[in-house]
Amino acid sequence: MSQQLTKLDLVTPGFRGLNFEQAGSLLPPQFATQAEDCIIDEAGRLAVRQGYSDVTTTDITSNPAIEAIHEYVDNSGSTEIIVAWDGGIANDVADPEGNDISGSVTDTSGRWNFANFNDKCIGFQAGQKPIVYNGTGNFAAISESSGTAPSGGIGTAAFGRVWCVDSDLQTVQYSGLLDETDWNTVGDSGSIDMSNVWTDGTDVVTAIAAFNGALVVFGRRHIVFWVDGQGSALGLDPDQIYVADVITGTGCVSELTVKAVGETDLYFLSDNGVQSLSRVIQERSNPVTNLTGLVRSVLLSDLNEETFANIRAVYDAFRGFYLLSLPGAERTWCIDTRAVGQDGSGVVTTWTLAPTALCATRDNKLYFGGTYGVGLYGGFSDAGTDIRFRYRSPWLDLGEDVGNRTKLLKRIQAILTLGSSTDVLFRWWTNFKDVGRSDTVSVTVSSSAEWGVGEFSIAEFSGSAGLNILKTPARDRGQYYRIGIEASVSGNFAVSQAELAVKIGRLA
Repeated sequence: MSQQLTKLDLVTPGFRGLNFEQAGSLLPPQFATQAEDCIIDEAGRLAVRQGYSDVTTTDITSNPAIEAIHEYVDNSGSTEIIVAWDGGIANDVADPEGNDISGSVTDTSGRWNFANFNDKCIGFQAGQKPIVYNGTGNFAAISESSGTAPSGGIGTAAFGRVWCVDSDLQTVQYSGLLDETDWNTVGDSGSIDMSNVWTDGTDVVTAIAAFNGALVVFGRRHIVFWVDGQGSALGLDPDQIYVADVITGTGCVSELTVKAVGETDLYFLSDNGVQSLSRVIQERSNPVTNLTGLVRSVLLSDLNEETFANIRAVYDAFRGFYLLSLPGAERTWCIDTRAVGQDGSGVVTTWTLAPTALCATRDNKLYFGGTYGVGLYGGFSDAGTDIRFRYRSPWLDLGEDVGNRTKLLKRIQAILTLGSSTDVLFRWWTNFKDVGRSDTVSVTVSSSAEWGVGEFSIAEFSGSAGLNILKTPARDRGQYYRIGIEASVSGNFAVSQAELAVKIGRLA
């Protein structure tokens, strides 16, 4: 009598995201060693990311990359999208060059960091005084009513003031209350000398942010918290501020990676990876613990290829992810902010799309920047090009009951959500070998609703983005297995479950 097939289930494979650090070991199927152009969807499944449509209808001359995108919000709640590139600043995404509002501003590089302040938009860039736009006319460099505005390019607007570091990257200056023109060193405006504060040798200011009623000044190896201890109506009174805490051993590499996540956290990129400020405070004895701990070696390798000034990030509250774009490495790291493990590691996937600018808006739009101009996140193609979903499991022993036995693989089955016709590539490997096998199942999705089952490389399904069962024959013998699923898609695609049908052999 032939031996009965045993079905070994992999429920919601890959939903815990990538784990590169232990990729050579046996891991649970909830991890992945490849999750490319993927997100974790609302059902907790590994799914294809969305793409973007090009909303710039009139290209900028010579197609420079968009370097900054910002949502300017005035006091009435009206909004404008501000975009910047090497040679201009505009308030129109369809025809940026035709709506240039840079005026007399020196707009070389386009690497502005914009902030909303008192009905205006303030822009910071290294080597220049802050620039200002009030919703009409053009941007212009701040014209001081007193003092000299700083030119370090690292700044923010918070607690009713503009805060910016000077060119020495040590002196943080703050403006008068609700007055971006007042930069006197005494009175309502003033300065903070950070060179007197660093506790572990010298450092430089790399970012300034507001967090839980504190002004946070980041260095490369320090995080300094300034508070006033008053709980004043101003939020923070600079005449009363003092250093409440200093964390050493970690810091921030670029202010453009500092993003508020909800009301109680900040994410930022350090030399150790992406970190959560609230967790750094909690785990101050081990500040290297970070959200990207399971992908640390690959991420740090990407950082070695990157110019820090080109790194961009965004937090999208509507979609629940933090995106870190590294254009030099041609990769975006996507961190799902809805699920963080007890060890502090996040659920991480990667995208082959690496925007040069990012912005999430109040009306739940997500804008990308690139040489194509401005793109709007949505749909299932990158400006008409299908997205390639790639998933690969870790090495699996398939459960303690059969882990020490040889398994004869007979079939691979997957439950997938499919929204478009495509060819699904199944891959499998055995016993830590680099060379594996593969088979392709062709799937047809039509508009009518019908259920089908595909097997042995022939499949036809109907229904729009419905659950479908795919089966493919697989022949191999081994103790440990790794599987992969790939598809070029133009619609929804998600993996709910995978199953290996095997015959159990002798002890390995």
